[in-house]
Amino acid sequence: MNIEKLLKALDNEDNAQICKMTTSQLEDIKLDVLEELELSHNVIKDYMKKLRLYKYVDEINDIKHGKFIRWIPLTDPDNLILTQGGVVCDILITDIGVSVLCKNFAHKHFQIKFDECQIFQKLTGEEQVLLSALNHLSK
Repeated sequence: MNIEKLLKALDNEDNAQICKMTTSQLEDIKLDVLEELELSHNVIKDYMKKLRLYKYVDEINDIKHGKFIRWIPLTDPDNLILTQGGVVCDILITDIGVSVLCKNFAHKHFQIKFDECQIFQKLTGEEQVLLSALNHLSK
């Protein structure tokens, strides 16, 4: 493990939340969220594989500008598909709720309503380093 990367990650205040978790805890949270959607076992297994380097986001404060997110729209309970995702450009707070403005790989901008999705944010390199250290310490 690179000690310099670990020290840099520890100094970054954005990583305070992840320092309270282990990979196992993050996986348990994602699994609980997916099971609440009453998806089939195979779909849950597939989504868990696709979301391996992601964390579940349940508070708007945890969504960071410039980070990649994927989500499952909840508007159609018969069609709970994990999206390809996008990069967070802005968080918009309006009279009708909170929206996340994203940009996809085709450079198209679009909004998703925070309250109508289960959102997963990709772990940064620093977060991955911290989780690796915390996993090692928890053994």
